Amino acid sequence: MRLSWRAWPSSLFVRMALILLLGLLVAQGLSFWLQWGERATVVSQARGQNFADRMAEVVRALEATAPAERSAALATLPYGDWQVTLISEDQVSQNPPRGPVGAMLSARLGSAREVRPLGGAAGMGMGMMHGNMPRGFDVRLQGGQWLRFSGARQLDTPALPRDLILRLAVTLMIVTAVVMLAVRQATQPLKQLAQAADTLGRDLDAPALAEEGPTETRRAAQAFNRMQARIKRLVNERSRALAAVSHDLRTPLTRLRLRAELVDDETLRDQMAADLDAMAAMIDATLDYLRGLQTSEAVRPIDINALLASMSEDALVLGRRISIQGQALAPYTGRLSALRRALQNLIDNAIKYGACAHLRVDDDAGELRIMVEDEGPGIEPHELARVTEPYYRPDASRSSATGGVGLGLSIAKDIALLHGGDLVLANRAQGGLCATLKLPRVAAAAA
Repeated sequence: MRLSWRAWPSSLFVRMALILLLGLLVAQGLSFWLQWGERATVVSQARGQNFADRMAEVVRALEATAPAERSAALATLPYGDWQVTLISEDQVSQNPPRGPVGAMLSARLGSAREVRPLGGAAGMGMGMMHGNMPRGFDVRLQGGQWLRFSGARQLDTPALPRDLILRLAVTLMIVTAVVMLAVRQATQPLKQLAQAADTLGRDLDAPALAEEGPTETRRAAQAFNRMQARIKRLVNERSRALAAVSHDLRTPLTRLRLRAELVDDETLRDQMAADLDAMAAMIDATLDYLRGLQTSEAVRPIDINALLASMSEDALVLGRRISIQGQALAPYTGRLSALRRALQNLIDNAIKYGACAHLRVDDDAGELRIMVEDEGPGIEPHELARVTEPYYRPDASRSSATGGVGLGLSIAKDIALLHGGDLVLANRAQGGLCATLKLPRVAAAAA
């Protein structure tokens, strides 16, 4: 099965840590396996040499004893964990003589001896290589007598010492801690850069990144700070251009108003005045929208319940009634004027196209949701995603006859994005539109 990166954790820190730790575990496992194999070989060789020494002593003693007295001599010889018996020719093992035991025994005795392993073992060599001793051997003495050395049990390689295991565990923990520290040091600049970029989206006056650390980190911070300075300069230049355009456009509109008053035809004069009012409204709305993309308003705690109550009182003065259900559990950290503007646009749209506005507040530790509902015709489902685009007007129910230029929802969405949230539109099952202003509390606190 092909391993997909989607199955890995999304955090770069966790991914790098897992990769390095898996590599470390494989290396430690390989090292442990090599040490175990080397230890098994050394222990087996030591056992084989010790056994060859004992075997040589017994063979040397028995060959120095008369054949009739060998049975009595066996009772006085030390055997350790082995049993030594004299056997007849028909009891000799049929396994071929091979392995290093015969060579070691011959070297110690100074002459060759025939040695055959017992059971299914292929010889002392195979057992020694795997850390085990064969069950026993049949040895032919000088003169033709056979002698059997049989083990009481299979001897395995002893376990690794506890101190060695403890040292390996301590080494693994130390290296793991160093790996985690190194990965954190490598990913921390990326985390800081992501936080700075997120903050920049909400506040162009955010402090610049500290240009410190390794060369790559300093270069990334310098590039980000240059980008922030350029964006800030462009936004300031745009603000000045908007102010100039606003002044330059209002001046000819004022002259046109004055000249329209000189027209004798009352019907034509009224039509010209209406067109000039529409032009002024479009210019004001456009400039207001462009200014709304950037704000220098300070972030502060806002009493959402008090804000909604004051907006309800303002609507009541104008003969509009809005209902409010639910309440915010705690103040929301954001920009007061911008949020008031977004909510006012949503309320105005609800009253304009749906004849009423019902506000519902849903709040928890992670997100504040303010829903503005109306009882109008709603919006076609395929157009819900487009109505927040600037100047987009979906159908005749929301035409220029109702006023506006199609920027109210765009401004509300931009303000939601400015606070790290979103504006979600959905048709109600019982009819009408529900506009939900989602404001995350975590992002607002970070701003």
